[in-house]
Amino acid sequence: MAKKYYSRSEKEKLAKKLVAVVAVFVIVCTATVVIGHIVDNQKMNTGQKDAATESDIVKINGVECKPNWDVQTYLFIGEDARGVKTRKTESDGTGQSDVLELLVIDTKKNTYHKLPINRDTITDVKSLDEDGSYLATTKTQIALAHAKGDGMELSCENTVDAVSNMLYGIRIEGYISLNMDSIKILNHLAGGVPVTIEDDFSQSDPSLVMGQNITLTDDQAMHYVHDRMNVGDGTNECRMRRQKAYVDALFPLYKAKLQADSGFVNEFYNNLSDYMVTDMSVGEMGNVANMIINSEDKGELSIKGTNAIAEDDGFNEFTMDETSRGEVAMELFFNKVEK
Repeated sequence: MAKKYYSRSEKEKLAKKLVAVVAVFVIVCTATVVIGHIVDNQKMNTGQKDAATESDIVKINGVECKPNWDVQTYLFIGEDARGVKTRKTESDGTGQSDVLELLVIDTKKNTYHKLPINRDTITDVKSLDEDGSYLATTKTQIALAHAKGDGMELSCENTVDAVSNMLYGIRIEGYISLNMDSIKILNHLAGGVPVTIEDDFSQSDPSLVMGQNITLTDDQAMHYVHDRMNVGDGTNECRMRRQKAYVDALFPLYKAKLQADSGFVNEFYNNLSDYMVTDMSVGEMGNVANMIINSEDKGELSIKGTNAIAEDDGFNEFTMDETSRGEVAMELFFNKVEK
C-alpha cells in the first residue's frame, strides 16, 4: 500500500478531529486510533451495506421493529495475524479476528455507544471461494469470518456481513482492520502504557507480575493485549477486560501528544499503514471524527450469553442469550413500529 503524506496545514486541521477519533479507534486491538494511510478502496458489492431497507420490518423478541436511520455504525477489527498486510492466495484458516467492536453513533441524539462482540460468538458465517463468490453458510465462531477470505478486503467484508446478519441485518457504513503488530507500534509511540497486572501471566510473560503497577514495554504490551491461553482464566472475556484497561490508559497519552504536536499524526500514517485495511476515505473519517467530537459517550453495551467448550473440536463457544441480543439491537439500531 502506497503511503500518503500530508501538508502541515492539513495535519493541523486533522489533529483536533483525530483526538476524538483516537478514543474510539484504539479500542480495536488498541490500534484503531490510526486514521492515516487511508485509500479509497473500491467497496465490494456484497450487499451488507444495504442489509436493511426502510421498508423492512424486523421482529425482535416478538416486537415489530424498523431500522433507526439516525444511526451510523462502524466496525473495527483486530486481526490475529503478524507482519505487513498481504493478500492470501487461498483461505487457510489463518487471520481470525481477535477483536470486534462496533461504534454506533446516533446523529439525532448526538450520542455514541460502543458494542464489543465476543470473537467466540456462534453465528452464521459465509465461506467464500477464491474469487469471493459464496460457497456455503455454517454456524461457527464469528472470528472465522475474517479467516474465510483473502486477508484483505474480502475478509473484512465477510466479517461485516457476519456482524450485520447477527444483529438482524443492520447497516454498517465502514470498517477498519489492523493486525497484531500494530500493538507494539502504538505502545512505542505512546512511550509505554501504565497498567495494573490483574491476571496470572507466569506462563505467558513472567515479567508481568500479578498485582504490580508497571509501564508496559512494547513486547509486554503485545502479551498483555493479545495473549489469552495460559493467562488468568483463559477466557476471551478476561482478555477483553485487559484490552479495555489498556485503551483507557493509552487514550490520554495519545490525546496529549496530538494536542502538543500535530506532526504526531503523520507518525500514525507512516508507521501503521502497512498493517491496516479499510474501506473509509479520509473525508469519511473526518465526518466520523466531527460526529464524535459533538456527541456524548454513552459507554459500552454488551450481549449476554454463555461460554462452553465444544465437544467435537475443543474450541471455545459463546452462545448469545437471544433476549439480550434483541434488547441490545433494539436499543442501538431499531425503533418499535408504532401501530
